[in-house]
Amino acid sequence: MSPAVVPEELIAEVLSILPVKSILRFKCVCKPWEFLISDHFFVKKQLHQSQKRNMHLALILCRPHVNTISYYYDRDSSVVPISLKNLLCNPSLTITILPQHRMRYKRCFRVIGSINGLLCLFNSHIIRHGPYGPYDRDTCFRLWNPATKKISQKLGSITHPNCHPYFGGENQSNYLRFAFGYDNSTDTYKVVAFCPNEVRIFSFRDNAWKNIPCFPVVPYYRVALVRHREQRVNEGVYLNGTVNWLAIPNSKYFWGQYGGYTDPPAIDQFVIISLDLGRETYNQLLLPRDLVEVPPIFPTISVLRDCLCFSYHINTTHFAIWMMTEFGVQESWTQFLNISYADLQIDYESRRYGYDYLLHPLCLSEDDDTIILANSQEEQAFLYNWRDNRVEKTRITNNVLWMFSPNYIETLVSTC
Repeated sequence: MSPAVVPEELIAEVLSILPVKSILRFKCVCKPWEFLISDHFFVKKQLHQSQKRNMHLALILCRPHVNTISYYYDRDSSVVPISLKNLLCNPSLTITILPQHRMRYKRCFRVIGSINGLLCLFNSHIIRHGPYGPYDRDTCFRLWNPATKKISQKLGSITHPNCHPYFGGENQSNYLRFAFGYDNSTDTYKVVAFCPNEVRIFSFRDNAWKNIPCFPVVPYYRVALVRHREQRVNEGVYLNGTVNWLAIPNSKYFWGQYGGYTDPPAIDQFVIISLDLGRETYNQLLLPRDLVEVPPIFPTISVLRDCLCFSYHINTTHFAIWMMTEFGVQESWTQFLNISYADLQIDYESRRYGYDYLLHPLCLSEDDDTIILANSQEEQAFLYNWRDNRVEKTRITNNVLWMFSPNYIETLVSTC
C-alpha cells in the first residue's frame, strides 16, 4: 500500500494559520517545506490569514522616570508585542522585557508606524554645521519584524532642522514630521516626511527620496500633554495604501497647548487630508454632515474594522466615534459609539493640573464587543465592552505609553 500524499495546497493552508514561531520551526522538517514557507505567495497567504485574526498591540514601554520632555527622545524605550486576546483575558499581564525588545540595541528610539507585521523604527542624532543651522538633525529608518526577529539596515538618511516648533525658532516651518505607509500597488513600504513647505516620500525598495507636491491643506501640528509629557498627535494614520491626517483650512500650522491656539474650532471646519501613496496625489475627505459641535478637546482619527474613524469629545460628558464604512464617501459615515464619561467611570474634574482628558481608540476585539481606549491622564487603558456597557482597566505594572502603541500582527513579511 503506497503512502498517502498530502497535496501541497493543503499543507500550505494548514501551515499558514499557525503562529509564526511554529511556522519557522517547520522550515527544518524538509527542503520542500523550507521552500514553501520561504515562497512569496505563502508569505502573502500567511499575511492574509493573520489580518483576519490574532491581533496584537505593540506596547511602547518607557522607563518609570525619564528625564526628558518626550518619549520621542527616550533612548531606552522598549517595544513588546502583546496578543489582544491575552490582554482581554488577563488585563493584569506581567510584561517581561527581553533584550530583543530594547530600542537601544537596535540603535533606534521611536516607532513611527506598524503595517503588515513590520514596525518602522526611527533614529536621529545631532550633526554640527548642517544646511539649516549650527545644529541640525540627521534621521534614518529601519524596518523590524518582531516575529521573525529580522531588522533592516539603516536607510533613508535625511537632514532637517533640530529646532522643535513647540519651542519656537526661525526654522519651525522646516521642521519635518514623519509617517509610515505602504503602497499596495507596488508592494513598497514608504516614509512620508513633511512640513508646511515640503513633502518627500522615501521608498524602502529603491532606497531613495522623492519630492512630491505640497499638501493642499497642511495637517496641523498639535502637542498634547500625555501623562506629564508633551507629545505630538495627528501624525498620520495608514489605511489601504493611503496616509491620512486632520487639517483645518486657512488656519495656523502649529496648534499647541499654549500660545493662543488652545481651543479647537467647530467640527465642520475640519477636513481629512488623504495621501494616496501609489498615485502620490491628495484627496480631501469631508467629515459627517451636520456635526456643528465645538469639541473641548481636539478630535483624532484612527482605524477600526479596516475603516477610517473620527473621534471627538462632546462637551465634557461624552466621547463619540464615527466610522467611514466606505472609504472616501462622505455619506458612508456612521456613528459607531457614543460613550458617556460616566460609563467609563471618568471623573473629568479630577484630571491632572486641569489638562485635557484625551481619549483615543486603539483597536477592537475580534468579536467587535470590546474597544480598547487609551487616555492621556492615566497609566492604564480602558477595556470597554459596549454591548454589555461594562468597563475594566488594565492593571499592567510596566510604564506603558498606550497612546503611542500601534496595532500589530505576526507575519513572515521580509524587512528587505
